[in-house]
Amino acid sequence: MRKIIYLVLLILMAYACKSLKNSVADCKQPVTVNSFLDQPFGASEAVASLKKQFGSDVKVKRMVRRNKHDVQKVDTIFQLYHRKSSVFVYKTYFNREMILGGVIYDNRFPFVNGVVPGMNREHFFKSFQDLNASSADSINLNSNEQTRKFTFVFDSKGILKKISFSLYVD
Repeated sequence: MRKIIYLVLLILMAYACKSLKNSVADCKQPVTVNSFLDQPFGASEAVASLKKQFGSDVKVKRMVRRNKHDVQKVDTIFQLYHRKSSVFVYKTYFNREMILGGVIYDNRFPFVNGVVPGMNREHFFKSFQDLNASSADSINLNSNEQTRKFTFVFDSKGILKKISFSLYVD
């Protein structure tokens, strides 16, 4: 009898978590594709504000890189990561910070419009004001200047599994 009760409770908790995952996308307001590409995580791309936005589970690793135009100057690349997911932020020697790229597999890194892996295709397209629905396996969004590229990969059931993005930096 106890086994049945535990099994029923386990099923109910799994169902509650699944419905909670889909409600994450409903919390945010839809945005245009251009505004998403300009500021995917919100107003600031600074490491401190991203760390605060992502939460305490996300860890930060710091890597040093020599500036290729002036070897005397040192730039820094910050990796914000949680399990397999990573977001890279490039900080120049004159303290300008910009998102370099990343790959996201979990909901620890929510975008400005609530897009996170685990959401279904319908909620994904509702989170953009000017993006037409498509049944393709992957959706690519590029900025006008071709400096930012986002790729959203869906599985066969229409669930967003992976988000990869990059920024060209000279």
